[in-house]
Order: sequence, then structure tokens, then C-alpha cells
Amino acid sequence: MVLIRPSPLRAFLTAQLNRYKIVLWRFSISFWNNGMLDVEGMAAFLAVVETTSFSRATDRLGVAQSVVSKRLKRLEDQLGASLFDRTIRTRIALTHVGANYMSEVRATLDQLRKAERIGRNLARGASGPLRIGYIFSAAMNGTLHGVLSALGTALPEITVEVQMMETPEQLAALADGRLDLGLVRPRGAFPEKCDAALVHREQLVIGHSADHPLAESALIIPAELRDQRFIIPQFRERVGLVEYLERLAASGGFVVADPIRTADFVTAAAMAAAGLGVVLAPASIAELGMKGIRFRTVDGFAENIETFLLHRHDAPPYAMDVIAARVPRIESA
Repeated sequence: MVLIRPSPLRAFLTAQLNRYKIVLWRFSISFWNNGMLDVEGMAAFLAVVETTSFSRATDRLGVAQSVVSKRLKRLEDQLGASLFDRTIRTRIALTHVGANYMSEVRATLDQLRKAERIGRNLARGASGPLRIGYIFSAAMNGTLHGVLSALGTALPEITVEVQMMETPEQLAALADGRLDLGLVRPRGAFPEKCDAALVHREQLVIGHSADHPLAESALIIPAELRDQRFIIPQFRERVGLVEYLERLAASGGFVVADPIRTADFVTAAAMAAAGLGVVLAPASIAELGMKGIRFRTVDGFAENIETFLLHRHDAPPYAMDVIAARVPRIESA
């Protein structure tokens, strides 16, 4: 059997490693026995390190030097290790444990300050999640941009969850608490748990292909639309855009027959651009910049379509105040 004697360097490194294993074990025992390390002690330790002076640390903390010394001693007792090399009198010197522990203390205190700030912000509605629903045209007409811009500028710590949803789905989600805020079309009644404000109004226009016969007319009047086949987005709804289309038809003396039904404005506009029909849509849909389609007003049909902002009564109050201050209201509902 051959025994290999370790080199002096290897023996030294092994001893140091074992020493710090013991220190870490003491840290662990101290933490679990006492439940929590001393925050005041950590603050005192960091103050002394950063100011390189006990007297300057007392000024920063606003306590007597004896208090700083007691807090440091209490922290060292909890850890089971010295943080300062007290054999050096001419300057503040850290032990190896203290030097390695310093970054952990700084990170811990930063996290505690962050937790306090987040807690206070949560209490006043300035952080945490905010769930927002919106209709497609709210993205086109700038209303959604206004809401998100206001929140991003004033409340950078708030987490915004945004989802495009049609008005009926938004109303149901607002009623049962799955949304905090919604941008919706007007309805006869909104959920009881919500406040509503009118935030946008825009003209309705007719979209047709660039080579459609209507393109030759200087003006479009309702009666000219009598024989047109209408493409109806959001066809699942019995109110909203369908009502506007019915009023347009009534003003032109006709009834909409055999419409093409689609689920959304983008599909409807693409079909109109292809010459498959015409679509009644909010003027902001022109912001899509879709090729092959023209959007035009209808002379004698001055209907406007509206966007309402709804929020639950228990939505984060500070966030609602920010939106109210930065997103103009036309009138209250």
C-alpha cells in the first residue's frame, strides 16, 4: 500500500476549504435557528464598508456609534464568524468571510427595498398585473396605444396583459373578473361592477375595391349601395355594427340581402379589396394600408361608431387615475 503525502499547498487549500464549509454550516444553522438574519445588522455592515468609517456609517444610519457596533456584533454572532479584521487599526479591513458576504448583503438589502416599493405600489395600484381587453379598431384608432403609453410612462413596474377580444367576450370577462379594463363597442348596458367612459368616436366609411364601379362616382350616396353585396364582420353580434348597417340600408331604401359573413375586419377588408363585396367599417381601418381597397364616406350618412373604456370598480386605482389623466374622455356613460 502506497501513501501519497499531500503537498503543503494542497494541505493549505484543503484546510481553507474545510474552514469555509464550517462557516457556511454555521450560517445555515444560525439562519434556521433564528428564523431571519438581522436586517439592521446587515445595513450597519454595508454602511461601514461603503463609507470605510464607523463614524461616517453612524451619520448615514442616524444612530450612535455604539449602536452600530452592537448591531455588527449581533450580526457576527448570528453568522458565527467575524466580518472585520480588527487586528488592523489603520483602516477598515474585511475578513475573507466579510469580503464574500458583502455582495450578498448588498443584494439582500436591494431586494428588501424593492419588495417594500412593490408592496406600496401594489397597495395603490401602481404595480402588479393589469389585464386589458380591446377590440380590433381600438388598436387602429390609437385608443389602445394611448392607454398602453400612459401606463408604460407613468407605471413602468406594472405588468400589462393585453388580449384582443370582441365586445361580448370582454363584457363577460369584465363581469367575472378575468379582465380589469376593456375597450369595447357601446351597449345598452354594461356590467354593474364597471365604470364606463366614451373615449373615441369616428366616422363609418364604405370600403370597396380600387376597380369597383363605385370608384367612378364622385360621391357615394346610400341609394347607390342598394345592389351591393355587403361583407359583414363580427356577424355573431346582433347589436353594434349590424345596427349601423341596417340604418344605412334604411336611409337608402333597401334591405341588406345575402351578406357575406366574416369574423373580423381584416378578412372583410381583404375580401372587399378582391372585389367580392363592400364593407361598412370604422374610418381607422384605412390605417392598415391594405392594397387594392378604397375607403370612402357616404354622403348623407353621418353615423359615427364609438369606443368605450370600461374598468372594474376593483381595478388598480392608481393605474385607473393615470389612464383617466392621459386618455381624453368625450363624455361619461
